[in-house]
Amino acid sequence: MSASSGPVAYIDLSALAHNFAEVSRLVGPDTGVLAMVKSDAYGHGASAIAAHLAHLGCTRMGVATLDECVEVRKAAPGAECVVFGGILPDDAERAVAIGAAVATSERAVCEALAAAAVKARRSVRIHIKVDTGMHRLGLAPGEVGLFVGWLDQVEGVDAVGVCSHFACAESVTGEVTRGQVEGLSRVATELGTRFGSMNFHLANSAAIMTRPEAYLDVVRPGLMLYGLTPDPSLAGKAELRRVMRLEAPVIRVAKVAKGEGIGYGHTFTTKRDSVIATLRCGYADGYPRALSNQGTVRIRNCIAPVVGRVCMDHTMIDVTDVVGVSLGDSAEMWGPGNSTEDQAALAGTIPYELVARVGKRVRREPVQD
Repeated sequence: MSASSGPVAYIDLSALAHNFAEVSRLVGPDTGVLAMVKSDAYGHGASAIAAHLAHLGCTRMGVATLDECVEVRKAAPGAECVVFGGILPDDAERAVAIGAAVATSERAVCEALAAAAVKARRSVRIHIKVDTGMHRLGLAPGEVGLFVGWLDQVEGVDAVGVCSHFACAESVTGEVTRGQVEGLSRVATELGTRFGSMNFHLANSAAIMTRPEAYLDVVRPGLMLYGLTPDPSLAGKAELRRVMRLEAPVIRVAKVAKGEGIGYGHTFTTKRDSVIATLRCGYADGYPRALSNQGTVRIRNCIAPVVGRVCMDHTMIDVTDVVGVSLGDSAEMWGPGNSTEDQAALAGTIPYELVARVGKRVRREPVQD
């Protein structure tokens, strides 16, 4: 990588294949897999990720918006793409035109989708969202039977799934999670006698690792596909490989005397004569400002601390104890050699946010390691 190229996110497609196989191994052959590729595949690049998942045999993928669906269907035209983020009635014609499946619990949306589908001489697939305790989207469990009965009479729509979402998504432990599993399971039992062809899905990455009773018909892996664990307590629950390695080039190396301030506001002062390297990566690239004076990078097989405030386009590191750092060297901001989860903890956030916020100007480079 040249010094002028800026930060690069290397995307290991072999690791993605391994992680997809690990999901399939854990849930077994009788459970379907709906891979979550929303938010630009958690920052990994939706087109390349969706295409490779389709190559691996994944036939169902999940996104948040219709724009994301367009990108995914272009990369994986044979896969069902479910839009989970919610749409409005005015979006219905576009949803039908692009072949989206839609997760919703809104009658007005279903009516608009039905009208658009009939007009286009098509049928649109609906996944009915159930609110089992998160109170963000969906019908109350007791309302689902009546809603499905109504939807079954509406021309142009095909109710193919019923889904919910965990409130304690990172750890899926405790009474709240147990209640949500039981709630959707009761809905499945009730509807199964009347509408046996529908698939029920609830389990996210954490549940795939720890809650087999939540598998139901289909699971929805997200973070674990990208080799990351949603919570430290889940380390070792699955054999995962990191998919993203974010690297940035050194664009300056300078000696700085003891007692000098570094960066905006001089929030760091050198305690000794130091060697400070500047990296071409900042918060506009998705590297969190919260890692100012907190984060670490890996450079020349050594760990170096971030010093001073992270800038919009640059980050400074102390390489006094790292031999031979020079212009054009690459620093691993996070990845296999510098844990994404550890950097997220240092930033006071979760690994989802770190990878999902990697900026569009960061080049994604698919590799097969």
